[in-house]
Amino acid sequence: MVDSSLDEARQNIDKINDEIVEKVDERMSEVLRIVKYKDEHDMDVKDEDREEAVVKQFADRFEEKELPRERGRQLGRLLIDTAVDLERDMLGKKK
Repeated sequence: MVDSSLDEARQNIDKINDEIVEKVDERMSEVLRIVKYKDEHDMDVKDEDREEAVVKQFADRFEEKELPRERGRQLGRLLIDTAVDLERDMLGKKK
């Protein structure tokens, strides 16, 4: 039988995972607003400066929380790549 404190921690992690997915969904809703703007202003999907700023932001926040900086960069990159995929699908543009 699993220890009740372990079970409780796992249930808490499951709840947090659900919250993370909800936040990613919220983030993608904001991406859709950006897609509309970029489409109206004939802008490119990729913005390398913005992407690097976001990746750095994640790395810095991870470091502040005493988490591995590189993992923060990876998470930022994953979220950006997900957003870029959505933007490209919506705009029908290629790199």
